[in-house]
Amino acid sequence: MYFGAIPDPRFNNETLALLQFFAQNPLPQDIEVETLRLYAEDIHQKINKKLHETFKGTIEEKTVKTNSTEYRLGPEYKYPIWLDDALDVTQHIIQNRTAYGVNETAKIGVAGDSAGGMISASLSHLLKGIDFQILIYAALDILGETPSYKEFANPMYFLTPELMKWYSTHAFHNLDDVKDPRASVLLNRTFDGLPPCLFIVADLDILRDGNLEYQKLLEKAGVQTKLVLMKNVIHLFFTLPGIFPQTCAEATDAIRDFMASI
Repeated sequence: MYFGAIPDPRFNNETLALLQFFAQNPLPQDIEVETLRLYAEDIHQKINKKLHETFKGTIEEKTVKTNSTEYRLGPEYKYPIWLDDALDVTQHIIQNRTAYGVNETAKIGVAGDSAGGMISASLSHLLKGIDFQILIYAALDILGETPSYKEFANPMYFLTPELMKWYSTHAFHNLDDVKDPRASVLLNRTFDGLPPCLFIVADLDILRDGNLEYQKLLEKAGVQTKLVLMKNVIHLFFTLPGIFPQTCAEATDAIRDFMASI
């Protein structure tokens, strides 16, 4: 099986299918940085396409407009450049919403997956005028201090502490950057007045507990939240609807219901 490990008995059939795919299509041992870059860019494109299609299909297209921000990426552009890119674009849309085909009363939300979820959560702290946020297994515990980092350290769970460290090294200059509350929203001192938040969380993911903790902080501050825990799946599922059709359908239904309730 995947990396020679006995699969977690909690894995559902979709997760097992993904592990089987990795077992049959292993990455070469001497993989180069450029290959990883292309792989990451491909994943980002799939994420954006999936999110775009999800929100376009949530309500009639004439009532929903989507914008996918291609913020600059590391290692060339480290923190805070990519966050500032997203901040500038979102602020521009809030201030010029009618230019994007909606009226002045249109609600504006942010949504993101993994690192994109981290950025979306940060934008909700930094900007006024955001009406809702959708965080899909968001990277909220970048410091790796929650129990799920230890529980899911095995490579069979795909996203490992070592991989998170690799990402952080290429996305941030140093530990001070990582500890900045603009990047690590769990370190903020106040959570009052944040927009309603939908959490889509993978059950078998090192980022799980960071999301659970953040929801508690928001609820304590009186923020409307809904958390959907997708059982028996790992990180990355939302970008792979061909392998996780049932789980992605459930997540999409949750997004549809949440947006209809706002």
